[in-house]
Amino acid sequence: MKQILICALSIGLIIGLTRCIPGEHNTAPNKGVNLDSERIYGIKGGEPLQLKNKYPDDDGTVAERVEKIRNKMFPK
Repeated sequence: MKQILICALSIGLIIGLTRCIPGEHNTAPNKGVNLDSERIYGIKGGEPLQLKNKYPDDDGTVAERVEKIRNKMFPK
């Protein structure tokens, strides 16, 4: 009885796994939703449409603060 159960489960497992093999039945065309959108991706081969990062002018206070923190954490 045990051998019949093991044999049946093995056959069932093999049949179940053969269903997962990629082939003609498991391939679905997956064309993205917005692949042709110029608003999202811009013009292919053209200039980027992002804005350049704008940073405020530094009057030296940030550099001084960074140097104080560096000296405090890594004393010489």
